[in-house]
This record gives sequence, structure tokens and C-alpha cells, in this order.
Amino acid sequence: MARRGATPIRGMTAPVAARLAALVLGMLTGSPAMAGPPDYPAAMALTFERWTASQKPSGFFAYGFDFLEDSETEKNSMSAPHLARQAGAGAVLADYQLLTGDIRAREPLRTLLAALRSHSLPIGKSPLQTFIEGSRLLSLPIGRYKLHSGLERFGLLYEKQGAGLVLSPNSDYAQAHTGSTALALLAEVRYSKATGDASFADSRRAWLEALIGLRIPSVGFRQVPTSIDHTPYYDGETWLAMAEYHRAFPQDARAAAALADADADLMESYGSAFKLDFFHWGTMAASARYRDTKDPKFIQFVTVQMSAFLQRKAKADNDNNCALVEGVADGLAALVDGGAGASELADKARAWIAREMEKAEKLQIKPGQRGLNFASAQVIAPRMSEFAGNFLEGTYAPRTRVDLAAHCVSAMIKIQRDALLQ
Repeated sequence: MARRGATPIRGMTAPVAARLAALVLGMLTGSPAMAGPPDYPAAMALTFERWTASQKPSGFFAYGFDFLEDSETEKNSMSAPHLARQAGAGAVLADYQLLTGDIRAREPLRTLLAALRSHSLPIGKSPLQTFIEGSRLLSLPIGRYKLHSGLERFGLLYEKQGAGLVLSPNSDYAQAHTGSTALALLAEVRYSKATGDASFADSRRAWLEALIGLRIPSVGFRQVPTSIDHTPYYDGETWLAMAEYHRAFPQDARAAAALADADADLMESYGSAFKLDFFHWGTMAASARYRDTKDPKFIQFVTVQMSAFLQRKAKADNDNNCALVEGVADGLAALVDGGAGASELADKARAWIAREMEKAEKLQIKPGQRGLNFASAQVIAPRMSEFAGNFLEGTYAPRTRVDLAAHCVSAMIKIQRDALLQ
């Protein structure tokens, strides 16, 4: 029996076509040539139209779709990664409004920010917890299991009340991923800058308060309130959110001090050992800090990160790499701003961005598109036309997800804003 949504490939019986559709992702090569340079304004506008058309009564956008399975991803559920990616999409939509001035983005953003606020749990810490963290006990590399167990037993990991708010898909603090809170903060900061609307200022302050409270001195930021460990992804996301917050609200002395502390720790932690999971968020954060301060230590960090990344990712692949393009784009903008726009590293960055964005243009679903063409076969998926503006996961991966589009649009915004490929 053929998979739902995978219409038989022309000239084949349904069972054979279904089997080929499942295997074609890893077996086929080649794709149609691109007609010309990417039209970024049109591509971004197409995604914007798709997002606004697919926004649900909950305030969230349609999360994703698998065209081989003919099914919507997490249609009636919400996981922690899902929530984080919704917040990330909000941050990009606000950046889109900042770039284009399209006021139609305002109401969808207000609705999404309200949804993020409704998925936020209060959080705080006791004076004893503050003392323990200030002693840098959480930074010790040994005995962490016993330390975590002891803090949990005595209720010293967090309190379910306080001035902070953390995002969670439910009432479980173990699902309150720090990266989600960081991206919600980033979305609100950009929204308030784009619109001048202070309706979510209380949420902004509470999300920031939570991030400051989740710091692990000398290391990074806790993954979730129930953990004492950190992860490169959330370290980078939180650093970026705090950097953009400081740029928007430089008068906040407490946030400025917390950011300066994070600057030193994160550059020391990730400057000595390259981590791909940290790269694109961390490079965007360091680039933002350089634009803000002109301190050469940030451009040095960006240079090391970019050099290591481009060496590792020199070979072309079939993946949607728009998230990584975001980091390279901001890194390139920092190089240009720092007077290294004609360097060999900058030239390599431009070439890599151009290659990846040519691929991204092919991965965006076009109006009226009803399938995928390969060198030796065609996969027909009539419902694909409903998702014009979304981006596929890869050349041979017929799945969409809201964060894939967010990363691609964000990359285009950066390329347009800083004229990186001209």
C-alpha cells in the first residue's frame, strides 16, 4: 500500500512507487539548475505570507509537515523543541519587520508573544541558593551527580515563584529549556524595537531575570531549572539574546554586568575548543558584541570561530544549512566592520554563503509546486502547494519545520541588511 501523501511516481505501480519514494532521499542525485541569483525580498515575503496564513488560534505557527507521510508534525501537541522553534520564528519575524517596515507583521507577533507569555512559568531562587551559586559550587567538574541530588533534595535548584519567567510546553520545569526563554526574549526585544510597543515589557524583564538567574558562574547557563549542567546550544542562544537586549536597553546596569560576565566565560570556554553546536549562535552573539563595543577581543573570537568552521564545512552537502549561514553572515559582517572585508577568510565566507543560499533557494517550496524533481525520478506530493514559502529539510528530505524557514529568512535578512554578497 502506498504511503499517504506520496502519489505514485509516473509510469510505476503504486507499491513500487511507494518504496521508491521512501528510498529516493538517499539514492538519487542531481537537481534542476537555478534560473538566476536568489530574489531574497520575494523569498522572504513568500515565507511571511505562509506564516501569517498558517498562524493558529493558539498564536503559534504550523510547526511542520512530512510530505511522504502526508502528516502535520505535532499538530495537536507541543514539545519543548517545538516551543523553542516557535520563539525563534518570532524573533525572525520581528527582524523581518525591522528590515522591511512591513506593519502587517505586528499583529501576528503580538499574538505569538502572548502565546509565549502564556507558556511561561514563574521562577526564582532563595537567598541560600544564591549564596551556593555565588560560591561557584555549580562550576566544579567533579561530584556533580551528588551535588545535583543534594540541591534537588533540599529544594535548592529553583523556586516556583519569583520575578523570573521560563518557557515550558506544560507545567513541568524539567521541560523549561533555557534556549526557549532566550529566544522569547530575543523576539520581544526585536518586536519592541520594530514597533515601539511596550505591551510585553513585563514579560521581557521576567524572561531576562530568569536567564540571569540560570547562570552557572565560570561556565554558561543551565539547560533547565532542574539541571546544573549547560549545553553549547543554549549558551549561544542566551548570549545572543542578552547581547541584543543590552544593545536595545544599555541603561540596564544589572543586565550589562551579567552580560560582561558571560562574555568572558563563554569566550574562554568556547574559544579553546570549537563546538559546532555553539558556532552559529555564539558567532552571532560575538558579532553583536563587536558591533556594540568595537572591542577587538570579539573580532578575534569571531575570526577563530569562522576559520575553524569553514575548514570543517568546506565540502558541499545536501542539508539545509541556513542556520549555519546565519552565523557565517554575522561573522562576515563583523569582519567587514573590523576592516578585514578583503581578507582571505572573508572571501571564503562569501563563497560559502553564496553556495549555501543557492541551495536554499531550491529548498524553498514555490507557489503551485506539487512535488520534487530529481535526475532519475519525480516524487509527486499535491499538498506541497499548500506550503509555498516553507523550506525543506534537505535536497532529499521532503519535510518542513518552522525553524528551517526561520533560519533561511534570517540568513536572507542579514545578507540584505549588510549587503554581504555585493
